[in-house]
Formats: sequence, C-alpha cells, structure tokens
Amino acid sequence: MGFLYLPLALLRGLVIATACFTEVLAEARGVSGFDFEVNETDCWHSPAVSVYVLKPGRSKKTRLFQYHRGTNPVPIITSIDERTVQISLANASSISCRSDKWGH
Repeated sequence: MGFLYLPLALLRGLVIATACFTEVLAEARGVSGFDFEVNETDCWHSPAVSVYVLKPGRSKKTRLFQYHRGTNPVPIITSIDERTVQISLANASSISCRSDKWGH
C-alpha cells in the first residue's frame, strides 16, 4: 500500500499547485454597443479579477485589465456616450492594463 502513497501524493501536489478555478462575477450587455464580462480566476489562493470586452454575439473576449481585488471585486461599467465606456473600481491592491490599443 505504501508504494501507492508517493505517486498519489505527487499527483495531489501537482493538482493543487496548478489548478485554477474561474467564476463569472458579473456581465454587462450592450454597454455602448459592447458586452463586458468580469471574472475571478483563483490559482491556488492567488485570485485575480479580469475585465473582458467582446462584441455582441461573439465568443472571442479581449482582456482590458486584470487586478487583485480589495474589498469590492466587481467594477461598475457604464456608458458615457455611444463611443465611451467608464469602468469604475472602488479599490485594488494592484492593476495590470493593456498596453496596446483596442478597437472595433
């Protein structure tokens, strides 16, 4: 029985170290002609929240930014006008934004 312990312990360690779980926290549809998705991915107790944009009816998402949340994980996404979207975030411990231009 002891010969099974080591491979199972190694497999358990590998799963724990590499397993990531993603949960959709919010969706905003039709904001200035786009859809937005906010999800949290937790890879072994290091959760990060990502904000994605996609064209309505499409499945390909583009990540706009990712952050490590403070107390409120979900930003508020509102339309300013037909070409401008405001994404408000109460707080974040760190944030990483796209460095290239995105457009339709």
